Amino acid sequence: MKISIAASILILLVAALLGFHGHQRLLGVRETHAKLAASASELGISIDPSRPEANVRITRRERVNKEADAKAAAAEFIAFAKELEGIEKNGRQPDEGQRKRIMELLDRMMSLDPSQLKILIAEVRAAKELKDQTREGLISFSIMTLANEHPQAALAMLTESSDLFKSEGMGTHVVSSSLAKWAKDDPLAALEWVRKNRDKFPDLITDDAKRGLITGTAIENPGLAFKLIGELDLKEGHQGISSITSAAKTPAECTATLAALREYLATLPDENEKKEHNNTAMNNFAGNLAREGFVAGSKWVSEANLTPAELESFTSGLQSSVKGGDSGKWIDWIGKNLPPEKAAERIEGLVGNWTRNDYQAAGKWLATAADGPAKNAAVRSYAVTVSSYEPATAAQWAMTLPAGKPREATLKRIYQNWPADDSAAKEAFAKEHGFK
Repeated sequence: MKISIAASILILLVAALLGFHGHQRLLGVRETHAKLAASASELGISIDPSRPEANVRITRRERVNKEADAKAAAAEFIAFAKELEGIEKNGRQPDEGQRKRIMELLDRMMSLDPSQLKILIAEVRAAKELKDQTREGLISFSIMTLANEHPQAALAMLTESSDLFKSEGMGTHVVSSSLAKWAKDDPLAALEWVRKNRDKFPDLITDDAKRGLITGTAIENPGLAFKLIGELDLKEGHQGISSITSAAKTPAECTATLAALREYLATLPDENEKKEHNNTAMNNFAGNLAREGFVAGSKWVSEANLTPAELESFTSGLQSSVKGGDSGKWIDWIGKNLPPEKAAERIEGLVGNWTRNDYQAAGKWLATAADGPAKNAAVRSYAVTVSSYEPATAAQWAMTLPAGKPREATLKRIYQNWPADDSAAKEAFAKEHGFK
């Protein structure tokens, strides 16, 4: 089915800026909200965010002006959509000026309050001069804007006018993003909405929507978030664990979430399930703390009193998350804080990723690293990783390893990875090391 250019542009704009899959916020949303709140205060308007359905106390004149502004915005919105339909009909694409107007319309949409957005949606819905697909796209755009800025109002609209949410994927996105945003401020109210409506909207209150609620809750109350995994009956419990622990971005948040995690795991009877959840959680902590940098990340580990199992899972998560500049520091740290065999495994994984991303930086670090088991593990990984394109360099590094089975195994891997178009050098290498 062909989607009109107006609908496609607006839906793509929403997807890109409102985060259709990732529930990301628009840059500047908080600043916009602060400005609107300040303007409202100057006008003597008081808004209770816990009661979006309550009437705002404003004078009749102010209400009329607000309605007029909303209708004017709707008229401009509809007229521009008609213009885009004309562009599509003529086989053209929007020019720079029209793309700029799209952004201006977005800004104007975000300045509307819930009552104004409802008026705008009603005006668009009644605009029979638009193609059905265009009208549906504009309504979707408007509702998504409402969900991003006023989640309670968006969910209230769903319960009042569920037929507006018929666009494929739009209803589930609105519910998920609204619940996630609402739960940051009032998780219990968001949970109550789910309890009241999950039987009415089973196709919209999906596991993805439930995870949105859990993620929003986790930021301020990780203990409650873990309890919601059972309350909301997630089909895949480990996804709930991942949502909660991924939300812990800072060392302080990781500390609070780790304490709540330990309490939650203690209630589970299945040891395999505990292990799986622990691995998921510690991998997420590692990823988030690696982005904080080595100093903050290693300090957190030293203060968190991780068990051996937690530490092993944490270091596993470091392998694909550490920034290049911190890789050498983490390699040294792992060598000092894990048993030799486990340390070698983690270091090989970390160096392999580092080498694939920046083999020159990894090589420079190796050249200055102190001799010892950690460096030997790093050399093995580095040599094998570069062997497919720098086999001679790989061989040189491998020969720095102590004589024994690890060096022999590394040389054999280099031989196996040797580029096929360099057969003469490969044969010479095989002869030198006794490979057939």
